[in-house]
Parts: sequence; structure tokens; C-alpha cells
Amino acid sequence: MELLRLRVLFGLLWFSVTGADANQFTYTGSVGQDKVELILIHDYQLDALSGYLFNQSGRQPVTLEKTPYLDGEGLLINIMDIPRMASAALSLEPFVLGAQTLQGNWVDLKTRERRSVDLRRAVHFSYESRDAYVGEMLQAKVDKRFYYLVHAQKQVGEPAGRVDHISVRDRVSGELVQKLDGLNLFFRGAETLELVDFNGDGTLDFRVTPMLVRASDGAIVAGDPWYYLYQDAAGYQRHPSLEALAKRGHLRFDANGRVSLRPEAGVDYQVGTIQWEHYSFAGTLQLKLHARSEETF
Repeated sequence: MELLRLRVLFGLLWFSVTGADANQFTYTGSVGQDKVELILIHDYQLDALSGYLFNQSGRQPVTLEKTPYLDGEGLLINIMDIPRMASAALSLEPFVLGAQTLQGNWVDLKTRERRSVDLRRAVHFSYESRDAYVGEMLQAKVDKRFYYLVHAQKQVGEPAGRVDHISVRDRVSGELVQKLDGLNLFFRGAETLELVDFNGDGTLDFRVTPMLVRASDGAIVAGDPWYYLYQDAAGYQRHPSLEALAKRGHLRFDANGRVSLRPEAGVDYQVGTIQWEHYSFAGTLQLKLHARSEETF
């Protein structure tokens, strides 16, 4: 039952990002004079495309609106660089899913200005067991100082891709700031890193899911989450105290850098109460309990 629960959990996590069946493609090339990277995510159930456009000058991933498509016909997909609005679109003609090259125009939706688009496929991250891949995937969220890439690979016959290293790069220069190597994490596309400012210091931290091989039967299972917090000169480091707290139950993070724990045994269904423990970050890798509370339901 525990293995089934873990497999279902991983399935739900994957579905929340890319859909139950998703092919993901990274393209590199140009929009006018600008060097860009395009990430396309194919939702098999809806037969629609979404993704991100990353300009190497501003280094800010911009969301592409989920859009139905037909192979062989033109694709017009909105670039949502204004919150909940599109100011530009990519017009790709003809469009075929997974094509080696994509060409067309970037169109300003206000002025109708056009810039030529010329892209070449770099990696196809396939969900199919029969496929293999290796390459880097840009993450969908950036910090004010950093952007993040994960290096993922999958062999033929493996059920899921795995991440073996994470690269943290400077938003201004593009230079490598830190490389976290020797990893074995579940690959979840452009949202492999759950980027959140956990401790309220103004710099994004991240949570990842380790991939474990169970000794008893060799099954691949999801381990307890790992938390990487930014520690100034030391860069990103795992936070053992936070990981230990996460093993005890559900965590809730506040914008002020407080973390609240609802222990697994903290819910009394007969009385209708929920127990909470409230912690603050003390020093670099420690947590301090400062209050307990109870709520009713």
C-alpha cells in the first residue's frame, strides 16, 4: 500500500505540472536580434501546447498561453508577459509537434511589429518509456539575482526522468554561480524545482523530490522532500532541521519566514480540532519553536 501511495503521489505531482501525458521540447535560436530559448509543453489529453519563452538579455521566463493546435497548420500562441494579458504572440508556420526547426514571426499585438523567429530543437523530454533523452531544462521561475536549470536524463525503459545536477546562474551575466552535483531527483520539467522563499530572506529557495530505489524489490519510489535554502556566501544548502520537520506532518510557510507544522497525529476528528506548532528560522540551519496553537473544524 505504501508503494502504491507513493506512486500515486508522484503521478499527481507530475499531472499538476504537465498533464498525465506530456512531451516537452526545448528550442534555442533567435527572435529578431535577441537570443532566446523556447520551452514547449504538450498536453496530450487536451492536445494543446503551453510553455515558456526565455530571452537571454532579460533572463525572465514568460508564460505561453495554453493553445490547441493541428500538425501542419500555423500555430499562433500568445505570450503572457503582462499579468493575465498577452502583449505579443508567436506565429509559427507551418507547425509540426517536435519538428527539428521552427520558423515564423514574433508579433506585437498592439503595433503589429514583426520580428523573424528561427529556432532549432535542442532536447525532446519524452514521457514515453521507449524513449531516452539527456539535456538541460530551464526552470519556470527566477529569483531577482539567479535563474535555475536542471540537467535531466532518461534511459530507454526507465519510467521517469531523473535529475543529476542543478545549475544556479547569475541573472545579469549568465555565469555559473553554483552547481549542485551528484543528485538523483525526479524530473518534473520546468517545475522540477518548487521555488519558494521559505525563510523570508528575499531570495528564492527550493524543494525537490529525491528518487530512491527500494532495496527489497528495486522499485523506484519518491523519498521525503529535500529543502535547499540560500545561505549567502555558502550558496544553496540542504536544511536538515526543515527536512526533519517535514517528516512529521504538513508544513505551511508564511511570507514573514515562519513555518507551521500540523503533525500527522495533530488532527482529532472526534473533537474537531487541529494542533499546530509554529517555528521561526534561527541562524543558518536551525529552527526554533516559538508557539503552539489549536483550531477547530
